Amino acid sequence: MTSTPRRRLLAGLIDLGLMLAWALVVGAAVLGLAAGGALRGVGPLGLNLAGIALVVLPSTLGLTLLEGGRYEATPGKLAHNLRVRRDPTGERLGWGRSFLRNLLKLGLPWTLIHLAVVTAIAGGGVAAWLGALLGVAVPVAYVVSLLRGDGRTIYDHLAQTMVISTEPGRRFAAD
Repeated sequence: MTSTPRRRLLAGLIDLGLMLAWALVVGAAVLGLAAGGALRGVGPLGLNLAGIALVVLPSTLGLTLLEGGRYEATPGKLAHNLRVRRDPTGERLGWGRSFLRNLLKLGLPWTLIHLAVVTAIAGGGVAAWLGALLGVAVPVAYVVSLLRGDGRTIYDHLAQTMVISTEPGRRFAAD
């Protein structure tokens, strides 16, 4: 059975909160390094590339491992009795499909935002505004697609995945 958009949004907020907590830990470490002078000479591009490497990539890989692994779910999905499966067969995702799904879901919008920040710091202009617009438009399009149609997001359609409901208290999805 497919999941409700409300439960998927709530699960996504839990996962987003965990990712933002990780970003704050990394940000605090970077601020500490900067205060100590260790980052002298590192420009905005270097800092943003480091942000992608230290926040976006680990978050994307973490979600990939969680959804492609034994539990087939992130902490937010586990809390709301949701699992990710292949569409339309309902089979387990596998690592490749899970990586594609999470790269589209997280890696793409976050990287667009990072690039918009770099462009804005470097002088702004049309490129910064376009990057910021895309960085906001992509996640908004994901939420809108979740609430319309069959309840699957754009990245679910592209990765050929679906989020399903399981029985309360069930740790593993049924095969």
